[in-house]
Amino acid sequence: MNGRKVDDAEDAPVGGGAGLANAAHLDAGVDLNEGTALSDTGRGPRGPIGADIEQAAENTAALSGSAVRGVLPLWRNRDYAGWWISSLVSSLGSAMSQLAYPLLMLYATGSVARAGVVGACLNIGGLSTTLLGGALADRYPRRRLIITADLIQAVAVASVVAAVAEGYVNVVHIGAIALIQGMCNGIGGAAMTPVLKRIVPPAQFPALSASKQGREMISRLAGPPLGGALFSLAKWIPFLGDAISFLVSAVGVAMIRKPLGPDPGEAASNTPWQGMREGFAYIRTSVYLRFIIIWSALTSALLGGIVLLVIALLKARGGSPTTVGAVTALAAIGGLGGALIAPVLLKRVPSRIVVLAASWIIGPAVVGIAAAPRPWEIGVIAAFLVFLIVPLTVLLESYQLRIVPDALMGRVSSALSFGTSGLLWTAPVTAGVLADNFGVPTAMLVLSGAFVLLAVWSTLAPAVHLLDQPDEVAQPAQRARKAEPER
Repeated sequence: MNGRKVDDAEDAPVGGGAGLANAAHLDAGVDLNEGTALSDTGRGPRGPIGADIEQAAENTAALSGSAVRGVLPLWRNRDYAGWWISSLVSSLGSAMSQLAYPLLMLYATGSVARAGVVGACLNIGGLSTTLLGGALADRYPRRRLIITADLIQAVAVASVVAAVAEGYVNVVHIGAIALIQGMCNGIGGAAMTPVLKRIVPPAQFPALSASKQGREMISRLAGPPLGGALFSLAKWIPFLGDAISFLVSAVGVAMIRKPLGPDPGEAASNTPWQGMREGFAYIRTSVYLRFIIIWSALTSALLGGIVLLVIALLKARGGSPTTVGAVTALAAIGGLGGALIAPVLLKRVPSRIVVLAASWIIGPAVVGIAAAPRPWEIGVIAAFLVFLIVPLTVLLESYQLRIVPDALMGRVSSALSFGTSGLLWTAPVTAGVLADNFGVPTAMLVLSGAFVLLAVWSTLAPAVHLLDQPDEVAQPAQRARKAEPER
């Protein structure tokens, strides 16, 4: 229910894959070899973005060809290491307030519905600016956008600190702050994805994604217990920590030495509205991106429903809030393990095999959770499930970073994020209705069946085969041009 920092918001999609681990909470690499992926369609671009795609593809080719050998280990990359440390602090602040906001509303008002209003305001704010954020990120200085978004959120959360310290807690005020934070997430988060592509070479995209997933799991292990302990000392302390973490996040971005773009020659020259349309237009030129925006939206929504049903199942089987916390911690440990093993796994196992194996295992794993009689067994299966999802997230995120040119990354990633998040609001509603009418185990079986249908689609989809294509630059514009007969 909190406002995540823009560093965390970027983790939301690079679009398709990054949202999966966040949806599985229990927030869209492949063996990259050394280049940028083969384009997945022979059709040329449509509308006014043709020249943009062609030039961006040429720029991507130059980058991929030069930044693959002799690169520094990721943790010796000063820009990335500094950003990672500041974003870890940022994620911890987010995780603390993620617990503190609902506790605050429940203690102050006794209303679960009012706590839900705050969460809805955050989601609405994010959706309202995600597309605009992508257009702005390809048009205006990204460093300035990210820092401004962080500073606005720091001031906003500071107002919560003051209000809580004075004993004034009002759902209108808290809802307005959540709306502001969501809007800042949408704008700043869209700028963060192309920034990371600037500071990390293509050969290290899998390590980049895995380290971000590891950071997220660390924050989920440490943040909620810390937030609860601080809340018990004084209700305003977790929010003070969150406000400070926004400042740390802003400093981390300010200290990145490399230019973060867009470069003078590649900044989008059209209006933000046209930029939003161009993000979807580029997705339409790609078989893979068209597949992943639908597949990720469905998968994220289903995983969100599973999370709610797991909590309901634990409660129905006598689990206390402490038990729910323990199961969540087990799931986070599984995710941390998945983040650690992902780079090695994805170098040795074909990408298509990883996608299909994960797709076919998720359904039976959900059945296992529904049938498990004891909480610790539910926790072990949940940890295994998240362990699978994290490498899948790393793979999809890495591939997307490879195939989308830097000049279009803001617009395309925000369009993917918007599409992927579009069904998330349906998850608790659908899962809740099924559980109320048919029972929690039956509801989980229904969602398991939906995962099986998604696995069948993944098996048959041509887009999944593209993940193992040779690393050569052939963006849609270039392939279309090569396909034209010589005159």
